[in-house]
Amino acid sequence: MTPALELRNVTRLYPGEPPIRALDGVDLRIDPGEMIAIVGPSGSGKSTLLNIMGTLDRPTSGDVLIDGIDTASLGDRQRSGLRSGRLGFIFQSFHLLEGMRVVDNVANGLLYRGIDRSTRLKRAREALELVGLADRAATRPPKLSGGQRQRVAIARALVGDPALILADEPTGNLDSQTSEDILELLEDLNAHHGATIAIITHDLEVAERIPRRINVRDGRVEDTAAPPPIPVEVPA
Repeated sequence: MTPALELRNVTRLYPGEPPIRALDGVDLRIDPGEMIAIVGPSGSGKSTLLNIMGTLDRPTSGDVLIDGIDTASLGDRQRSGLRSGRLGFIFQSFHLLEGMRVVDNVANGLLYRGIDRSTRLKRAREALELVGLADRAATRPPKLSGGQRQRVAIARALVGDPALILADEPTGNLDSQTSEDILELLEDLNAHHGATIAIITHDLEVAERIPRRINVRDGRVEDTAAPPPIPVEVPA
């Protein structure tokens, strides 16, 4: 099985005296169909790890493979194409175009893949149906709630059928009930539609409900799995 993402001994240094070691020999593999949480305090290297995983930054050393493709030899245009074709992004602040219909915001996820407009719109409507917003396709984002905006952003991430979805603090701007709804949606997309999802968060409550956790501290990672549930004895 080809991993959706593989990092091999990845290091990221920033200028300084001595250099700042934001990532320190990180090894990480995410297989298709997994859902993981990447968690760590501010300054742990979590954001740097996200940028490396999303090919938004290059490592100082080490290998980054996306869906089996080694990114080291790719130029900027090729990396942009790789992001468009094999990665989906969900952001805390949604990043929707306010004056554009919801369906067009979602279809924009396919804009740089050479797909004709009618096919883009068809696939956008299918993605909106998956997130429960098929009836809001013609609406513009200012008319939506925060939770609905995040569902649109999730549909945009899904529309290209990416190898990996990177969700950066996807519940950070939402109230507790809406956060729960969004997490349940992501869990459903993973369990029933095979979406491979990495949630980057500082919220331990979010991380603890996800079976596999990557704890980041001082530029290093610890890969952990949630313990199995304690069996409950039911009286005969």
